[in-house]
Amino acid sequence: MITKACIITASRSEYGLLRWVMEAIQDDPSFNLQVIVTGAHLSSEYGLTYREIEKDGFRIDAKVEMLVSSDTATGVAKSMGLCAIGMSDALMRLAPDFIVVLGDRYELLPVCSTALLMRIPIVHISGGDVTEGAIDNEVRNAVSQMASLHFPGTEESAKRLEKMGIARDRIVVVGEPGLDAFRKLPLLSRSEISQRLGLNISDKWILLTYHPETRKKPEENLAVLKILVQELLEGTSAQIVATYANADEGGRMINAYLEEISSKERARFKVSKSLGQQMYLSLMKESAMIAGNSSSGIVEAPLLGISVLNIGDRQKGRHLCSNILSCSYTRQEIHEAISSLAKNGFPKHEPDYYYGDGHAGERIASELKALYVKR
Repeated sequence: MITKACIITASRSEYGLLRWVMEAIQDDPSFNLQVIVTGAHLSSEYGLTYREIEKDGFRIDAKVEMLVSSDTATGVAKSMGLCAIGMSDALMRLAPDFIVVLGDRYELLPVCSTALLMRIPIVHISGGDVTEGAIDNEVRNAVSQMASLHFPGTEESAKRLEKMGIARDRIVVVGEPGLDAFRKLPLLSRSEISQRLGLNISDKWILLTYHPETRKKPEENLAVLKILVQELLEGTSAQIVATYANADEGGRMINAYLEEISSKERARFKVSKSLGQQMYLSLMKESAMIAGNSSSGIVEAPLLGISVLNIGDRQKGRHLCSNILSCSYTRQEIHEAISSLAKNGFPKHEPDYYYGDGHAGERIASELKALYVKR
């Protein structure tokens, strides 16, 4: 009997990491890959990114609507309730042998609590990490406690899971799956990026991704972003490509500001709801610097040796490789950090493999086969 493996994804960034796990499972005839999409994937405001999943050759078995027209804490809580209702219907219909989730998005709480009550085993990827500046920390740890099997990215994260009382025989270190893209995905040339995004090929490029710190008020997050954008425009001559913030509380406020700046600074500042994984990683590779507070700057960028300016506490607690310069929220520190990086020509660093070697997807599929495939 073929084992039904169900991948559940709620955002573009999360899918970019899960894609290679999905591919490895789909390529194994022992599995029937099931895919459930929810959250921002189904929102036109965030680019209807479920289409990228279909474009990559995956069949979507269920779409669970959950977003409400609000990015307040109350609105997010209500959307989680909608997710639980829709997820229970989808899981009852698909009857998977286990579900696979990744990371720390708040959508995982209704997803995993529903699976737990329905006695469906939960496989959690990237547990044991630390991000002190967001409620992601609590979400991640809650999911880890509900999960039956764990695939952390590093040995350090595995040890944290053990300290949470999780048995070592339920933990397998595999590396971060997002790094598989650099081995499997053909990246675009600088010329192709220039043509598609309307960038000057001879200019330096900066990739900006800034998400709400969910422990701070939305207005505080926006104030920090405004300082960062102003300092980037005034302290460099680079063209800046910004991507939309996640569908978190205050995300719409950030995205509206990005659109406003793009309309005023058309030559130097461009914004995209979703670049797609291939374009995002290609642009990352060709950028002089990555700025903001995205985990992609912490996990993926070290493999490329790209300079990263990490703002605030959203990623606080993660291991920081030598290519990453962190600073606080103040204008002075942001100004000094940008000035230092620009003065030194946005230095390149040696590749750092702390977070993995690009083979996580196949390791995960192999472990799942050994444990769950019915002989």
